[in-house]
Amino acid sequence: MKDSNKIKRFLNAVIVLSIVFAFIMPASATFLNISKEKEYLVKDMGTTGMSGNTIYVDDDNKVGPWDGSIDHPYQYTQDGIDNANNGDKVYVFNGTYFENIVIFISITLEGENKDNTIIDSREQGTVVKITVDQVTFTGFTIKNSGNNPNDAGISINSEENSIAVNNIIDNNNGIRLVESNNTIFYNNFMNNEEHAYDECNNTWNETPPGGGNYWDDHTGEDDNEDGAIDTPYNITGDNNKDLRPLLHIYGSVINLDTKEVFLTIKSAINDHDTQDEHTISVKSDIYYEHIVIYKAINLIGENKDETIIDARENDNTVKITDHSVNLSGFSIKNSGSGFNNAGVIIISDDNILTENIIEGNYHGIILKYSSDDNIISENIIQNNDWNGIYIKSYCNRNIIFENTIENNNYAGIAIDDPSQNEIYHNNFMGNRHNAYDDSNNIWDDGYPSGGNYWDDYTGTDANGDGIGDTPYAIPDGINKDRYPFMEPYGSDDIIPPYVEITSPQNGFYFMNFRLFNRLFMHRTVIFGPITIAVEAFDLQSGIEGVAFFIDNTNNPKWIDYNEPYSWTWKGLSLLKHRHTIIVVAFDKAGNYNSDMLRVRKHL
Repeated sequence: MKDSNKIKRFLNAVIVLSIVFAFIMPASATFLNISKEKEYLVKDMGTTGMSGNTIYVDDDNKVGPWDGSIDHPYQYTQDGIDNANNGDKVYVFNGTYFENIVIFISITLEGENKDNTIIDSREQGTVVKITVDQVTFTGFTIKNSGNNPNDAGISINSEENSIAVNNIIDNNNGIRLVESNNTIFYNNFMNNEEHAYDECNNTWNETPPGGGNYWDDHTGEDDNEDGAIDTPYNITGDNNKDLRPLLHIYGSVINLDTKEVFLTIKSAINDHDTQDEHTISVKSDIYYEHIVIYKAINLIGENKDETIIDARENDNTVKITDHSVNLSGFSIKNSGSGFNNAGVIIISDDNILTENIIEGNYHGIILKYSSDDNIISENIIQNNDWNGIYIKSYCNRNIIFENTIENNNYAGIAIDDPSQNEIYHNNFMGNRHNAYDDSNNIWDDGYPSGGNYWDDYTGTDANGDGIGDTPYAIPDGINKDRYPFMEPYGSDDIIPPYVEITSPQNGFYFMNFRLFNRLFMHRTVIFGPITIAVEAFDLQSGIEGVAFFIDNTNNPKWIDYNEPYSWTWKGLSLLKHRHTIIVVAFDKAGNYNSDMLRVRKHL
């Protein structure tokens, strides 16, 4: 019997670790390893780093002393600027700084993380004014400027400045430039009254031509799948354009190991710095791409309902060609309509495909070319034009469990010749044919773990254990699901647990030893203490505990919360010899069931 709980715990650990690294960033001022993302971007902006000192700012240092050192950072950003010299870097730790700042000296002003290092002017004037040349400004959220016509998130009255990797949101003007020769790229402009005003000659994308900025009011196609919208974004003022406006919010695709940011999933995989065992984190959005995963990486989406890979009805959506890939957290849809097209094609071994929605493809998933030992679990595989999962010849020992496989136009799972694959704890609903299998595969996890739910199963469940009394025959061969579920696996648990007293049984017991079985075939007689053993299980929520009673259920003699469930009854019985042993099992959803045994007990 396959231990599905061990596998599930492993998968959950992989996903939790990936999510932790993807979406939790360090916030303490003691975190001194400044992001490699920042170093990478500073390099790309054409600067080699300042040769001066680093001055630190942290809004958590409210009581001082303040000297700009790592041990005594300034509380306010403006204090860091006021105490800097040309060529210095002012490094601002995560926090919310309610300030209006003026940069009047040629420095690098860098926030720890653009999403968590916030300068907020509380709707009073311009948030950041740059009045000197050669400033690098990166790593901030700039928000809530005043509402006067010239108020802006960032106002630039100088030249040769680099503004990159910022969120510029909820301002009157996002950014306003009245001088030339500035470079503005990899910023996210969102929810400003006017995103940008430029009356001079400035550059709005990385040079040589790379990405530009993200503008929440600009949409369009990305036919070559490079992460830039094919039509430029027009800047108000003097015919300036962002020639390479970003399709996704900058920072949506990150290699968590190298800290590099990419404009597409494909470019993150292809990057020479991306190595086996690296994790690529992808935030919620629609990614119109065709993905080939040829490195042993973890590709983790933020939310399977909102992180979408869409092939636009052409070719395959995702193809996995290397071993030991983990793919999780995506909606994968709209493959091409050819018979060999699929949402996910696997042609390698030891991959994990979990917690995805795979829909609207020709086939949902294809395993081929001797793809062995893959795990496909906890996915929703639905509304595909032909098979939900198609397992081709020589693909063996794959494990498919806890998936919902529904409304596929032909088969939920189609197996063509492979063997030793294990399929259990899945829900098959609304498929033209729920499954077919012409080889030798395993369609359940034994009893009491159970098999699969089949919406066309017509058997009965006489003992109420949630498992059908007769097997479900898999078409096209001799395979059977020996233990089909009566209700969908993982649905609301309304089925009581199974419980049975396994010891004592009918017989004569002396000091816990069973004797004279043939003489006591229809009654149970006990002398001395007796250990009551119980088998209990619940197919959905699991057993919470088993309570042991004697004669009535007013107060339990013992509650056992751990398998194997048992209790030793040591009480004397001098006057009354006829008793009823009662056991009650209750599951984690609040359902319960009982069993009882009448005995005669002496001593």
